[in-house]
Amino acid sequence: MSTPVRPQVSTQTTPAPSPNTAPSLAADRPQPPRKWWIAPLVGVLVALPVQLVAAFLLLVSPMALDSCSAANPCGRTEAAIATTLILFLLAVLSLGLPWYPAKRKSRGVGIGMSLIPLGLTLASIGTLLLGIGLG
Repeated sequence: MSTPVRPQVSTQTTPAPSPNTAPSLAADRPQPPRKWWIAPLVGVLVALPVQLVAAFLLLVSPMALDSCSAANPCGRTEAAIATTLILFLLAVLSLGLPWYPAKRKSRGVGIGMSLIPLGLTLASIGTLLLGIGLG
């Protein structure tokens, strides 16, 4: 007589997939804060008119050097104009800086980063005015 063959059942359990190895779904990703774009937009809209004033002052500042001569050197004014140019270029380049952190981080980070272009622009104007003797 032959005995019936039973199927062998494995007693080993398969481990559950780890959350680190599971593919990420779009719903699992953190959503940006609501209205994240307001702080960078306000920062740019406030900084642009101030930057126009800074650009105008920078363009007319070489007239401050008209009175410079060998007897009356204007080294401080030339250094102030060069520093103002560097600060102004950094301010223009920093207009795009607040957009990424404002979307990815908290609202406070976005507001803080939005103040950078305005601060650099005001620093450039102050440096120029102090350098040409109006401050």
